[in-house]
Amino acid sequence: MNLLAFDTSTERASIAVSNGSLLFTDEIVGVRSHAQQILVVIDQLMQQAQLTWPELDGIIFGQGPGSFTGLRVACSVAKGLAFAHDCPVYPVGSLATIRAAALAQPQNFDTSLACLVMMDARMQQVYWAYFSDKSATPQPQVNAVEDIVIPGQESIGLIGCGWESYRSQLSSNIQQRILGAQVIYPDAATMIQLVKTGKVKAVSAQEASPLYIRDQVTQ
Repeated sequence: MNLLAFDTSTERASIAVSNGSLLFTDEIVGVRSHAQQILVVIDQLMQQAQLTWPELDGIIFGQGPGSFTGLRVACSVAKGLAFAHDCPVYPVGSLATIRAAALAQPQNFDTSLACLVMMDARMQQVYWAYFSDKSATPQPQVNAVEDIVIPGQESIGLIGCGWESYRSQLSSNIQQRILGAQVIYPDAATMIQLVKTGKVKAVSAQEASPLYIRDQVTQ
């Protein structure tokens, strides 16, 4: 499949284009730069991949949760490009992308562990999901860190981005169960792999929408 993917849910935007088995990637650092630069980077990657828009099979965007500004940017760009070029859209969750990226790195992380995925949500809160089963995708939640409850006693891997300053606020039960921790950002190349496995359902440009989780605006 020929696919374009991008995630702007954090301060580190990730963009990727696949031409069959060939993959071309880039990053933009800085939330305020995403809207200004993403279309330029997309155009550059499409040229590197030697793809024209009619050859593209789909557009993948990071649905969230994450920065409200970033989610609006990603969804707006995806919808605009999809309408213009008549492409299906694949919304991919940020936390599920992080979990998939961890599973693809067995050399760096014990992939047999259940995973607590956390992203900084500002306002002294985090977006989080607990992946105890590799085949299941739990619903993202937003809470103060001390309010996160994970039943049982199984060992846990802690992954995600922006969680470092919150780790000490986790309950003693969760902290004692953490056997490994790694900083992983949502990654566009991983999003492409998720779509290629058939695990993500396509929607129309009109149906595409961000996943905000909460009403208060975070930047």
